Amino acid sequence: MKTLSAHLPPTIQAMISDSNIVKISNCQGCHEKITVRRVIIPFGPEKGSEQELTYGCRCEDIRIANDVIKRRKVLERKRIYNLFDRESLMNPDLFEASFETYTPSTESQKTAMDATKHYSETFTKDKPRNLLLTGTYGIGKSHLAAATLKPLIDEGYTSIFISVPKLLTKLKATYNKNSEFSEDSYLQLLEEADCLVLDDLGAEQGSEKAGSWSISKLFEIVEGRIGKHTIYTTNLGGEALQEKVGARNFSRMMQHTKVITMTGPDHRLSQFTQGRGSDEDE
Repeated sequence: MKTLSAHLPPTIQAMISDSNIVKISNCQGCHEKITVRRVIIPFGPEKGSEQELTYGCRCEDIRIANDVIKRRKVLERKRIYNLFDRESLMNPDLFEASFETYTPSTESQKTAMDATKHYSETFTKDKPRNLLLTGTYGIGKSHLAAATLKPLIDEGYTSIFISVPKLLTKLKATYNKNSEFSEDSYLQLLEEADCLVLDDLGAEQGSEKAGSWSISKLFEIVEGRIGKHTIYTTNLGGEALQEKVGARNFSRMMQHTKVITMTGPDHRLSQFTQGRGSDEDE
């Protein structure tokens, strides 16, 4: 029986003949076995010239594959950033929030910044953990929560920041027959995010308490996120928050949740006062 090479044209047989082997070694790049053959080019503009050709090296294949993987990562990261920008409901200034732009004025604020940094640095989907940032107005709870998401997005985790009052307004808008999106689709989006910030918890209900529509919707989300990472911020203390949302809901929120209490002056008020002082000096 003839070998496969015997059916090839003589010029091709000559190119792959063992007698033309110059060297056999392992490629230092791809570590594959490579064969260097001296051949006579049988056609083309360099026909008749003698050249050494390398067979078996996969360096170029690996380079192309790595380029494809890199492009996919870039596109995936762009998709995640677009998701954050498109679906987050937050004040515009919080889109620029970062750990570098936060200046703690008390020890508790420094502790909160260190804790949220550690949270983002040690984030893993396999070990879901929650944070509850609590304290009065203007001390940077929302800033730190937003800053925590930025490194996660850089690492490829889907992250969304939601102001709870804005969320409830958006959900109510879905009841309009002309709405472009459905309540179910939006709740599913929040449920599936790798990390979700629910900001200003307790401010949205006013005098409402457990059992109201807003509380029920809020805790559809909380329940749907069991086994996922969630960061809460609130101006309410523990007892007030429990009274607002109900004991059962509060208990569910506290599962795998680290409470971080922040104190200090209102940063926004301080900036206003400093600005007014500068005007008076002028």
